[in-house]
Amino acid sequence: MPKTRILFLMSRFLDGGIDTVLVDYLQHLVHDDRYDITLAIAVGMGELEVFLQRIPPQVKVTHLLEDGSLTHWQKRKITHRLPFPIKAFDEVALAPFRRLLIRQRIKKLAARCNVVIDFDCCAYSHLKNIRTRKIAWFHFSFNVAMKQNPRRMTRIGRALEHYDKVVTICQAMQEEAEKLFPRLVGKLSVIYNAKDRDDMLTRAAEEVDDKRIKQAYILAVERLEESQKDIATLLYAYQMLRRQYGHEERLYLLGKGRSEPQLKALASQLGLTDDVVFLGFSANPYPWMLQARILVHSAKMEGLPTVLIEGLMLGKLMVATDCPTGPKEILDEGKAGLLVPVGDVTTMADAMHRLLTDETLQKNLLDGAALHRRNFTYEETEKRFEKVVRE
Repeated sequence: MPKTRILFLMSRFLDGGIDTVLVDYLQHLVHDDRYDITLAIAVGMGELEVFLQRIPPQVKVTHLLEDGSLTHWQKRKITHRLPFPIKAFDEVALAPFRRLLIRQRIKKLAARCNVVIDFDCCAYSHLKNIRTRKIAWFHFSFNVAMKQNPRRMTRIGRALEHYDKVVTICQAMQEEAEKLFPRLVGKLSVIYNAKDRDDMLTRAAEEVDDKRIKQAYILAVERLEESQKDIATLLYAYQMLRRQYGHEERLYLLGKGRSEPQLKALASQLGLTDDVVFLGFSANPYPWMLQARILVHSAKMEGLPTVLIEGLMLGKLMVATDCPTGPKEILDEGKAGLLVPVGDVTTMADAMHRLLTDETLQKNLLDGAALHRRNFTYEETEKRFEKVVRE
């Protein structure tokens, strides 16, 4: 029986949550003999593609655009804020060439495949007239994205009508899509992101050559990008945790991003320079997560935050902002972890204090997490994936 040829599309391949989710999917799908998989990355990011070595060798990886003269400023803006004249030059002079070349190369690849999966939902302008079956994979809250950029989201809503299926990664996102874009009803499916618990526990047991992992600490694992995240609220809450509740655990931030300088400045302003530790990026965060006393996740908006699923798998005590969308479903309405309002410093500080001191609460949450994590296993998600691809 011939294999189903699947083309995964990514606009870029970095170190974010979507990228790690894709890697996990590819590592599991290659063991299914029914699939032949190609990953096409639109713009090559060179040394910034830190997870590239984790993609299984069975997956054919291609970069649609690697010419340095066309990609230099695209790479540069990941780590730096570009001056307006350079941004304008890149958008006016270079972007049209990039789009043309990417569209031509996607068309050729799609013609050889049975299914195209637009995994970060950025290729809709290139796929409109392609006849190969198309699946869009949407990772963020439709409502929040609509508030931030109504014109763009209205355009995306119309573009999604050209896909055969639209996958959302949690039930709340599907409900948002049904209300905002009624014409998508019937095309929508929910597939949770999943993690391999056995693999995570193996990686979590790896040795870390850093004495700081032996100290008592609270951990946040997320991109330092305040347009989506809300590390500032966490820093204020952590200051209250120390001063009002008397806790001495340090706060470790595992991740990197453009907001790092301003967050370091805020930590200094709050008198926390010695207590807040910016660890940078780690390709294997699991030893740090396993050793942390509690995990904290602070964000203004999400899709389905991977770090909370990982916390479930590792059996960690967690507190997260109840932002749209994802945390409430992952933490089972508060039965598998504490939920606090977005931007609420006092409630977050109190939640961290309770997690660190209330043994009855700790037991109840860990029991809840052990029951709920089965929903985020590959045994569950692969059934849904196969159904969507088959349909």
